[in-house]
Amino acid sequence: MNPKVSIIVPIYNTSNLLSKCINSIIKQTHQNLEIILVDDGSTDNSGSIIDEYAEKDNRIKVIHQKNHGQSNARNTGLKHITGDYIGFIDSDDMIKPNFIKTLLSLYGNDNNTSITVCGHEYRYIKKNITKSLYNSPLKPRRDNESVKAYILKLLAKDGRMYSCNNKLFRTSIIKKHHLSFDESINFAEDTKFVLTYLLFANGEIAYSPKPLYIYNYGTETSTIVKSSTVWSNWQKSYKFLKKWVGNKSSLSEKFWLFMILCRWRISYVRSIKRAKD
Repeated sequence: MNPKVSIIVPIYNTSNLLSKCINSIIKQTHQNLEIILVDDGSTDNSGSIIDEYAEKDNRIKVIHQKNHGQSNARNTGLKHITGDYIGFIDSDDMIKPNFIKTLLSLYGNDNNTSITVCGHEYRYIKKNITKSLYNSPLKPRRDNESVKAYILKLLAKDGRMYSCNNKLFRTSIIKKHHLSFDESINFAEDTKFVLTYLLFANGEIAYSPKPLYIYNYGTETSTIVKSSTVWSNWQKSYKFLKKWVGNKSSLSEKFWLFMILCRWRISYVRSIKRAKD
């Protein structure tokens, strides 16, 4: 089997890192790819860079649009996918050569696996520091543990489920339930997408501890940095999370919800500190 994987890259003014991002995708050990590059109204030369790549590689689809934000750009990409699986890469990040092959292998022939996840390598550009995060083995869900409690526990403990970037999703689930990113928010929109997907998928999570997704920390836009320093944004996300769990939550689910709130309060304080640095 040689499944096609669609990779969606939303792009806005990242010309300094864009070539490294695209090169890391086209050089994947799994080559049956559809690479959708969505230029979200860039004002630098990002648009011309991706046009040049498209001329050289017929797996690349380029879409130019007016600036509507990252969620809209991802949604634009979702309208054009033809692959069996979907991955999302930010245009200032990179992936290691076996990122796709490894995540595909975790699916195997198990139709009960709904999503595959890997660890992160964080590169703190301003301080020239590299760290591998979320590279401990993932304990499988216990027989008597609900899927929601299990996911909440992951969110509370180490955050490997928050981002949409270190994962491969099943296209069939996204299309069946018409899933998309919420364009009305600019904070934790990818977390909302992941949790909504998992709610419909209702399957198991397969995980590789290898840090295959390279997150270049310190390249975020001022809008993203600012949004994390507003406590009401965290509160809105928590309100969604409680709604996601539902009114008939178990004791275990309530406990992990509380632990997540504690974690988010700490993250909020750290965001304020980082914004001042």
